[in-house]
Amino acid sequence: MGRVIGLDISKHSAEVAVLQPGTGALKHSRFAAEPAAIRRFADQLGPEDRVALESCTNAFAFHRLLCQHAGQVVVSNPLRTRVIAEAKVKTDKVDAEILAQLLAADFLPPVWVPDAATDQLRHCVSHRQGLVTERTQAKNRIHAILHRNLIAPEFTDLFGKAGRAFLAKVELPASERRLLEADLRTIEFLNTEIKTADKNLAEALHDDNDIRRLLTIPGFALTSAAGMKAAIGDVRRFRAPSNLVSDFGLNPSVYQSGLKGYTGHISHRGRSHARTICVEAAQLLVRVPGPFHAYFLRLRRRKPYNVAITAVARKLVVVIWQMLTRGEDYRYAVPARTRQKLNKVHTLATGQRAARQRKPETDDPNSGQVGEDDYNRFLLERFGEDGPRAVNHPNQPRTTKSRPGP
Repeated sequence: MGRVIGLDISKHSAEVAVLQPGTGALKHSRFAAEPAAIRRFADQLGPEDRVALESCTNAFAFHRLLCQHAGQVVVSNPLRTRVIAEAKVKTDKVDAEILAQLLAADFLPPVWVPDAATDQLRHCVSHRQGLVTERTQAKNRIHAILHRNLIAPEFTDLFGKAGRAFLAKVELPASERRLLEADLRTIEFLNTEIKTADKNLAEALHDDNDIRRLLTIPGFALTSAAGMKAAIGDVRRFRAPSNLVSDFGLNPSVYQSGLKGYTGHISHRGRSHARTICVEAAQLLVRVPGPFHAYFLRLRRRKPYNVAITAVARKLVVVIWQMLTRGEDYRYAVPARTRQKLNKVHTLATGQRAARQRKPETDDPNSGQVGEDDYNRFLLERFGEDGPRAVNHPNQPRTTKSRPGP
């Protein structure tokens, strides 16, 4: 029987707690978080050893290295390791010891470790997201310069052609002019870097079937499809759409005790970038005809806007799970718009325009309206004219009198 090892990693060092088999005795050690020391530690492991470490910035790199020597390597989910999070005495030594004890008892909640390709895609998506955030900050600083100098430009896009002409001529103090020009140069640089990041994503993903499938959803572009692909990884690791919804933090929080139960706001646990992508896509989906538009209108009769949009985002995640699991495109996609997006990705990846294709006779420009009509017909047939509100919920008695369906 091999050893059970808890590993608490920090930026400069790593604390090790080794649980000796059959004795329950713990042996502590420490090594520097340097490449040579890390490899020496890995070389000491055997195929019967089991190692546990908490998820952190370089945990996956440690995982790939240790898997070459140890029999089992588990990356722990820190949000679910409450024994460590709520400990009265919390040090690296104590954390490593608790990790070893939990792994020995098979009571350590693991996280999914992505493969090398998915891990690299996550880094690329995160890099682009950081560039966009920095560009937004530079634009906000320019707006602040105008605001504190009592200048209110009447432009929808201050950084478009007309807006740039206005910024070049606006009268400002010399010190403010220098700050404005510095931020404009920053924006130009970041625009170039964002275009390069988009090209890199297109080159890596333009032949990916999951990306092409996600692009059939209205409101999804290459960057949002890449973000979803990076967040999901292998969709087969989610047994049901509710698992994917929970991973994105779009599931409602639940408080239950005895016979009483309450549901609150969404949990906000999981991958925040993927959740943002879904919410932004939902805001576009509800503006065009389709089942999501009909679903949003039904919710808006009794829910605030943000609550309805979040519900649409959750429904979108369920649809994405079904699409990727079954290998199907979005049923109510607009074919012409989908071809435009695919051609744009092809041009961005290869530098050449896509070959002109003959428009298929099966193209239906009104597919979105067909989907909306199908959704409304389904509600009418299943719930009657009053809709789902007319049906008794097990936790909420019916208070309104429903009319019989047709």
